[in-house]
Amino acid sequence: MKILVTHINPHLDDIAAIWLFKKFYPEFKEAEIEFISQTKTGDIGKETTDRIFFGTGGGRFDEHSSPTDEHSSPTDEHSSPTDEHKGDIGESAMSLVWKEIKNKDLAPEDKFEAQALDEIVRWNTLYDTAKMPLGEFDEFSVESFIRSTRNSSKDSLKTVELGCEILDRILPVLVRKQHALADWGKRIEFKTKWGKSVALDSEAFHKTLAYRHGFQLVIQKSPKTGFIGITAPGLSDVDLSPVYKKLIKTEPEAGWYLHQSKKMVLCGSSSSPDAKLSALTTKQLIDIAKSI
Repeated sequence: MKILVTHINPHLDDIAAIWLFKKFYPEFKEAEIEFISQTKTGDIGKETTDRIFFGTGGGRFDEHSSPTDEHSSPTDEHSSPTDEHKGDIGESAMSLVWKEIKNKDLAPEDKFEAQALDEIVRWNTLYDTAKMPLGEFDEFSVESFIRSTRNSSKDSLKTVELGCEILDRILPVLVRKQHALADWGKRIEFKTKWGKSVALDSEAFHKTLAYRHGFQLVIQKSPKTGFIGITAPGLSDVDLSPVYKKLIKTEPEAGWYLHQSKKMVLCGSSSSPDAKLSALTTKQLIDIAKSI
């Protein structure tokens, strides 16, 4: 039987380490999860090839432990050169798992997935080492709500399952982000009455990337679906009503939609997949925006 061990009421880091380990050690996919007290009272046993500790127990993925911890097992077949460095400042259980995966050449060959996992590990480690910058909405973060108020194994298991599901949702978002960063090099920059503007044919691009670079108008067309979005930052004074009026005059049969904020003009979306798509090219959309 395969067993993954962590402490009762696990932190995000312990959950993330288990999630990552299971992704790259498929023999542990259906492993039982065991919860122990962080004080390590009683006989918690030693780490073996079938029983792996995360964030506790002195195993190789316990960032709190010292090299001489009596429960560590540097000679087991999963061990790596990082074993003797447990307890290093700045490490997390998840970062130790990721290091081993890389050291064993188990990381995904897809560079976008590997980069996305790098980002998840950095994000988690910043939280776990208390280096994440404070934000206005910290109470809404995964770290703030993931832990249960009950210290039972049953509730701890529910916490692990919830955390793993959240991480399963986060990963494709970050893979998409990496694709978007790659597509960013294909952008077309131009000027409109509102200032710096940009257009991009991309399946993965997200408008917030352009906003961070100071663009006041973003045109995005999906090569796959044909969906079009023309957007502006929510805090800007941009009013896209003139763009919308010109679009419906140019192409009255298309399903153009002006959001009530007047900062978003859409033609087709995942929420309106049955909208009549536009036949306008990206260049034509740019010309319309520039003509306002």
